Amino acid sequence: MITPEYGRTLTPAEWQPVIDEMLAANHILLSTHENSDGDGLGSEVALAIILKALGKEVAILNPTEVPPNFLFLTDFYDIRVFRDRNEEDIQEIFLADLVMVLDANLHDRIGKLWPHVEFAREMGKLRLVCIDHHLEPEDFADLMICETYASSTGELVCDLVAALEQKTGKKLCSSEVASALYAAVMTDTGSFRFPKTTPYTYRLAGKLVEKGADPEMVYDRIYNSLTPESLKLLGLSLTNIRIIDDGLISWLFISQEMLEQTGSKLFDTDLIVRYLLSVPTVRVAVLLVEMKDGRAKASFRSRGKIYVNRLAARYGGGGHMNAAGCLLKMSAEKAQRVLLDDVRQFTREQVNV
Repeated sequence: MITPEYGRTLTPAEWQPVIDEMLAANHILLSTHENSDGDGLGSEVALAIILKALGKEVAILNPTEVPPNFLFLTDFYDIRVFRDRNEEDIQEIFLADLVMVLDANLHDRIGKLWPHVEFAREMGKLRLVCIDHHLEPEDFADLMICETYASSTGELVCDLVAALEQKTGKKLCSSEVASALYAAVMTDTGSFRFPKTTPYTYRLAGKLVEKGADPEMVYDRIYNSLTPESLKLLGLSLTNIRIIDDGLISWLFISQEMLEQTGSKLFDTDLIVRYLLSVPTVRVAVLLVEMKDGRAKASFRSRGKIYVNRLAARYGGGGHMNAAGCLLKMSAEKAQRVLLDDVRQFTREQVNV
């Protein structure tokens, strides 16, 4: 595992093992985590275009559907949703000689794909590469590049593309590749405002624009593509936000009833979490969403040096220091009691450190 210190990028020589895997493979499958975001989607689309240009058979197969505000990326490359009992999708995994997991450093983050990937590896043919930037990676791949100080997986893929161009002598970063990578970097830095946004990140964004990325289009498609249903959910949710523990914690529970009432879907909840940190006193924000099967999905956000990824890890999740999440293996009703008590204790401990 390669984890460089803060402030430097991986060299072409350090990317060479990944490049060797890609160039040796004929059929490559790309995937990212459940409830995909701009970083995972943009990174896999960019790599798919490049690998296709290098003569590889390339498919993108994800565990969950693409959120509506990222569907423009499917104009650049086809993104399929894995269907667990569909023979064609299962065969896609077994046809691959290389699977690349992007923006996920825990094997169960690729959901229902994992058992099939694991079985294909056990047969001895399939190689598995992971490229990610989250904290506390799990050692599940044959080759893992986890640069925990990178702003995004997209930032790492940008460096990989540059190394590939140097290796092959070909110009691989088309305008579509540049726009996909710009979407990855922009979204995972919160439009270039999160703590991991470094001078290098800004220079990288500028280079992507020089190579044809369309910042206006990318921003407009991602942030100005709200549906009437998502706006209704936002309005309903804002009235239910609780600010507790002397203003240190903001808490919101979204039930299936709220989703059905507004006609919205799970991915419509993603835009809401940002509002939970809008009160200056709040140090930890929690968005708890009831799933169709009765369980609950939790998203955590924090301000300052509060490692909410450690809180998420208690429930089998993970993420960044200031942004993390998990799927709780308990009913939403129970989760509201158990998790709230845990968050309160965790926040007191962190604030009093």
